Amino acid sequence: MRKTIVFYFIFQSFFLHSQIRCASDHYMSSLFQINNLYKNSQRNVNKEIVQWTSNNNQKESINIITIPVVVHVIWEDNTDENISDMQILSQIEILNKDFRRTNIDVINTPSVWNSIAADCEIEFCLASVDPYGNATSGINRVKTSVSTFNLIGDKMKSTNEGGTDPWPINDYLNIWVCDLSGGILGYATSPSNFLSSGDGVVVSYKHFGDNGTVEPPYHKGRTTTHEVGHYLGLKHLWGDSNCGDDQINDTPTQQGENNDCPGFPHNQNSCGTQNLNGDMFMNYMDYVNDFCMNMFTQDQKTRMVASINLYRNNFLTQTICNSSTSIINSTNKQNKKLIRIIDILGRKQSYEKKNTINLYIFDDGTVEKKIKIN
Repeated sequence: MRKTIVFYFIFQSFFLHSQIRCASDHYMSSLFQINNLYKNSQRNVNKEIVQWTSNNNQKESINIITIPVVVHVIWEDNTDENISDMQILSQIEILNKDFRRTNIDVINTPSVWNSIAADCEIEFCLASVDPYGNATSGINRVKTSVSTFNLIGDKMKSTNEGGTDPWPINDYLNIWVCDLSGGILGYATSPSNFLSSGDGVVVSYKHFGDNGTVEPPYHKGRTTTHEVGHYLGLKHLWGDSNCGDDQINDTPTQQGENNDCPGFPHNQNSCGTQNLNGDMFMNYMDYVNDFCMNMFTQDQKTRMVASINLYRNNFLTQTICNSSTSIINSTNKQNKKLIRIIDILGRKQSYEKKNTINLYIFDDGTVEKKIKIN
């Protein structure tokens, strides 16, 4: 009972604000109250990452790491919550651009930080194989009678509570997209040697992708980029305390979160530093508007790669993105117009590649997955 009461008061004090850019720190605090194993394992993370990095500093960029994603869409009747395939695919494309630094707004990175802005060499794909070995689109749609979900109980992650159970957390990045109450945009679990049963990312259906149901100013898919950053071991730039430590050497010390879209330089010499460049507010791990975000740093990349190697190493050898499937999700093409062909990483294709999976996006929001054989 005491743990439930503690969780309740954390939750109540948290939702005095109308919109919450990220609830990950509060979610983690609530998990610590009820799970000592998780709490204790998190205490060792920084030490373990430093040790791994010192032993593997020449090995972090040997291969591109591809992470299989399953998107669980939890939706209620007579709502806009059952988002389209096109909206989901736009988010996968955004993740790939942001983590590979091919996003068009890299031109907005201040020149003083261009040398440390990172191609993280991490990519994402919608899973093509489900936990039972069957072909899948990587999109799991679940109808619910629950109007809204919140942090308490993580009910969107439980079939018995009106959501859906995660696919194996060691093999898939589980992303739950649903109606979040309290103005929450999203939250995520951080990695360690003990992964919680609800490991993954939760995002509001109003802030997932860049089309369909999204609402400005968080309508460019950066909520998911931010939360996946947490999922891969990154902290907020201010270390979740006044002038705190985000465990990253190449991000400036920062007093607290930034909102809206400040001009550069912003908040110079904060926290008693001699930092004329000010806050790195355009970093994905701050709170600014989506169109103002555009970079990870080299040290953030190192931490994410270390976290994958230490705590999510099934992704290093996964084959879930490489299955040779035939057509799935095929529908009648009559009265539909093809508007785009992309690969499983969300990259637009100018032609149909042979012997590889192509995704065909139509103007009615449907998607077909095919392999063109020689």
